[in-house]
Amino acid sequence: MCSTKSTSPFLMFSLIVIFCTLSPYLQTTVAVSFNPRKVVRINNTIPTHNSIQPSKPLFAHCFSSSDNLGNWTMAENDQREIHFRVDWTWSTLFYCDFYWGSRYRGLPVFDASHDLCIGERYVSWKVKTDGFYLKCGESSDGYLRHLYTWN
Repeated sequence: MCSTKSTSPFLMFSLIVIFCTLSPYLQTTVAVSFNPRKVVRINNTIPTHNSIQPSKPLFAHCFSSSDNLGNWTMAENDQREIHFRVDWTWSTLFYCDFYWGSRYRGLPVFDASHDLCIGERYVSWKVKTDGFYLKCGESSDGYLRHLYTWN
């Protein structure tokens, strides 16, 4: 018969070996499922010379609860990217205020609690004269959804 005193150290040693062997796999799995990397792309497609408001650049200010990305001045076809990891509580929110001449729109460009691009790493926004279009995924030929208009 085996005593518990003699098997306990062996059992602990075995568990430590198993944990150390599986640790890299567990870290990768946990990071992918609970803390995914995301990229939000914002592309200004407003023509520099247009009939509505000629020669008005797009101004943007994007931020989250922990990051203020500052003010951006975007010319026609300028693109900006926001790289981040979704926090473990799935409360990550990036919000942007956009100004184009006399027009304004504030909108969540990424909201983990209402993720419009579930399972996709890339979330792309196209800013146009008639509003804001969302595309999920990295493909350049993806479907654009018109979600917001200018106020």
